[in-house]
Amino acid sequence: MKVLISTVLIWFCVKNVLTLECYWNTECKYKYFGSKTPYEIVRGDIRDSIVRTKGCEAVSIWAIIRHGKRNPEEKYAQNMRHVLKQKDFIVSSYEIGNSSLCAQDIENIKNWNVDTAVLTKLNEIAEEGYQELLRLGSRINEAFPELLKELQEKDYLFLPAFGQRFVDSAKAFVEGLNQNLAVNVTKDSQTLAPYINCRKYQLEVKRNPNIYHEEEEYKKTADYLTIKERIHRKLGLNFTFSNQDITAIYDLCRYTWVGISNKPSPLCAVFSNEDLEVLKFIDDLRHYYHSGYGVSQYSQRLGQIPMADLLRKFQQAKNGKGKKIVSYLTHATMLDMILVALNLNKDTKPLTGAHRDLNRKWSSLYSTFSGNMIAVLNRCSNNKQNEYYNVAFYWNEKPILDLCNRGVCSWQEFEELFKPFLNANIDFCD
Repeated sequence: MKVLISTVLIWFCVKNVLTLECYWNTECKYKYFGSKTPYEIVRGDIRDSIVRTKGCEAVSIWAIIRHGKRNPEEKYAQNMRHVLKQKDFIVSSYEIGNSSLCAQDIENIKNWNVDTAVLTKLNEIAEEGYQELLRLGSRINEAFPELLKELQEKDYLFLPAFGQRFVDSAKAFVEGLNQNLAVNVTKDSQTLAPYINCRKYQLEVKRNPNIYHEEEEYKKTADYLTIKERIHRKLGLNFTFSNQDITAIYDLCRYTWVGISNKPSPLCAVFSNEDLEVLKFIDDLRHYYHSGYGVSQYSQRLGQIPMADLLRKFQQAKNGKGKKIVSYLTHATMLDMILVALNLNKDTKPLTGAHRDLNRKWSSLYSTFSGNMIAVLNRCSNNKQNEYYNVAFYWNEKPILDLCNRGVCSWQEFEELFKPFLNANIDFCD
């Protein structure tokens, strides 16, 4: 009988230890933080994804890329500094037995020092962001060695949007190509970010607080309120974090997660996987109504501008007068708008704060740090020596399967799809 009781007690203790959720040794950590996700977590590999067809060779590459991982801007950094001051309360709550965090998670939080650059070098590209672009350039260079060998000035265009983080991103990308090439700097945002000079968009969307209505409505739902209560119980504090505080903790979690070395932030231990899914949905809503289908009357037309540039550049390359590589460095907003212009990731029903659709197509993961769209023009010939062209499309280095034949368009399909964009303009802006 004593043996039976002992066995039951041992089983209970072992089961209790095994079912305790600890962040530090969880193998399946949730890594998706909306548009602030490190590129390493979502990317494919152009070296593996590239379409290799017998008799075809790449003659031109066109890419539009979001800047690399950056540090937060002041209004968010200020909130992050505020919640960092609560770190000692989180540790003290555990020490008096109120917290359900694991001992190692608490130790990691206690010994954790945030890189000062994150909260002082505001809006500047982070070291990881520089590496994201450098490595992207290096992979493209490996994938197209013949095309990109010994580029001359007439062969390329690298153009960053206005701002130092875009210039730094462009320089990192060019460094990855392993060549000493010039980066043009311009204040002309017509192709890179036409919405910046679109007065109507700036007034009715960018500066309109109502675009966050669905996000605020969602924060009133049981879905969101449940995570607030769960965090409160987990930390065992004698005060409750505000919505702003939770966002600041989330920002600390995602800005200090290092994707390239797969090093998670200790503060992510505050959240469960489900909590992080809820917070990502908020980011999805924000992008949907800031630059996605929620404002399609603007995003569709503005997204067509760079797509028209893509068609023109490839028409020139097809006629032997184009460049071997064109690369623009831009904002997440522009990537969102391109998705809308191409009618990609469109849900049958609009996203709303009333319901979190787990099967939604729209996602802010398509415009992460260093997110990109790459198009490759290929020249081909068959046994009869007939020359023809096709265009292959990639998003974050993965084929865009919803375009043409799993991401590869014949030249005729490409022109039919993109020719309407030649009529795109921003006359409606004023």
